[in-house]
Amino acid sequence: MDLSYDLVASKCASQMARYQECVLKNQAGDWNTICRPEGKALAACADASVPHLAELKAACATDISAYRQCLDKHASQPDEIISEQCGGLMKSLWECSERTMAAIEAKEGGAGRQV
Repeated sequence: MDLSYDLVASKCASQMARYQECVLKNQAGDWNTICRPEGKALAACADASVPHLAELKAACATDISAYRQCLDKHASQPDEIISEQCGGLMKSLWECSERTMAAIEAKEGGAGRQV
């Protein structure tokens, strides 16, 4: 996943910077809603610029949705509670992404990770 973050950061630096700036400016408010346009712009850039990201999102859509719902449900709670409540879902999402990338690499003959 670190490689994915690095690829997105390198290909979508301006969108990522705008999103991070918005989140930091709106910590006291509903930053998730306020920063939705910046988040969508970052996601669109990542989908268009990072190989296999769309395939990964499709394969792990259920895990992504469950994790996102958990984060939304516990957004107003301390980090420890979020970690306790959503940690297992994050692990499931990570495992899905690893399985999916292994399948993609096997299909492509192990050409190396691009996500």
